[in-house]
Amino acid sequence: MKKMSLTLGLIAAAILTWSCGNNQPKNEGEKPKEQQETTQANPQEAVDKGLNASFKDINGKTVSLANLKGKVVVMNFWATWCPPCIKELPSLQKLSNELANEKDIVFMAIEVDQDIEKAAQFMAKNKYTLPLFTLDSQLPEELASNSIPVTVILAKNGDIVGKQVGMMDFGSEKLKQGLIDLTKENNK
Repeated sequence: MKKMSLTLGLIAAAILTWSCGNNQPKNEGEKPKEQQETTQANPQEAVDKGLNASFKDINGKTVSLANLKGKVVVMNFWATWCPPCIKELPSLQKLSNELANEKDIVFMAIEVDQDIEKAAQFMAKNKYTLPLFTLDSQLPEELASNSIPVTVILAKNGDIVGKQVGMMDFGSEKLKQGLIDLTKENNK
C-alpha cells in the first residue's frame, strides 16, 4: 500500500492542468471540474463496479478493459480539435516509445469523436504510432468526463490509480518510473 501511495504521488507530480470543455464550477464554492476529477479512486469501488468498457482499433478489433487485466494501462482520451490534446501528444508518444520494451504497460490513445479514420489520418500526418482506439461501449462513470484531454491509469488488477482531466506532463521521469513501479506490483 505504501508503494502504491508513492507511485500515485509520483504520477500526481507529473500533472499539468489545461483542458477542452466546460469545467467551470456551477455553484459558488464548488471546486472546478478538473479539481473534482483529479482523484485517487477508491480501488475497491472500481473492482466492485467492474470497469466494463470496450474500444475498437482502426482495424475494427475490439479490446475490453477486462482483457487488459495484468497490464498497466495508460488511456488518453483526446480529439483532433482539442489544442491541449494536440499539445500533449508528442510527450505521450515519447513516453510510449521509451517504455516500448515494458510488455506490461499498454498505451491507448482513445479518440472521442467516433471518427477513427480522421484521427488515424491526424496520427499518420504527425508520425504518431500510439495505438489508436475509439469508444465501442459506454464509459463507466469513473472514466467519463465533460472535458478532454483525460488520462486514466489502471493498475494491473484493473484499479484506477490515477485520473487527470487536463494536460499531463508525460515527459516526467517520475511518471515514467511510477508506471514501471506499477508493473512490479501484484495483481491482488
